[in-house]
Amino acid sequence: MEVSTIRPEQPKDISLIYTLLTSCFPTDAEARLVDALRGSGNLKISLVYLTPDNILVGYVAFSPVSIDGESQLGISLAPVAVHENYRKKGIAFQLIDEGLRLCEDMSYKWSCVLGDPKYYGRFGYERASKHGLGDEYEGGEAFQVMKIGENGAVPKTKGIVKYVKEFQIFNA
Repeated sequence: MEVSTIRPEQPKDISLIYTLLTSCFPTDAEARLVDALRGSGNLKISLVYLTPDNILVGYVAFSPVSIDGESQLGISLAPVAVHENYRKKGIAFQLIDEGLRLCEDMSYKWSCVLGDPKYYGRFGYERASKHGLGDEYEGGEAFQVMKIGENGAVPKTKGIVKYVKEFQIFNA
């Protein structure tokens, strides 16, 4: 039986990741974001999903976030993408699950995401506002947080979760 692979990005994947992201989103903003995060060193986790034929069809990235007054840095899940011909096969789920496992290995205690609450709720994400947290993009119900692993904790500090400067691409 042939097996698909999830692994950290390699230099040879960079152009393929860019192409995948531009095909999955309405603009190239997510692709430019990932390139900027990579260039600044803020791309902490960058995973690709390869089919048994070594075709790159999925991607997920994680980058740091912070809250003023909170000592423990969190990590943001963004973006996640799967080629349209491979959706509804659990690829994004596998990528996110592996990414969160790596976040725990790297001692991150909490994560945030801006996305569909029903989808991300499956991983343990819940409304950030429930914890007194908001985001710079006024994501409302779509802005969610979760503790990572058994030793994780959602921040007790209330306030605005701040993304790294590369995310300002969405304010342009």
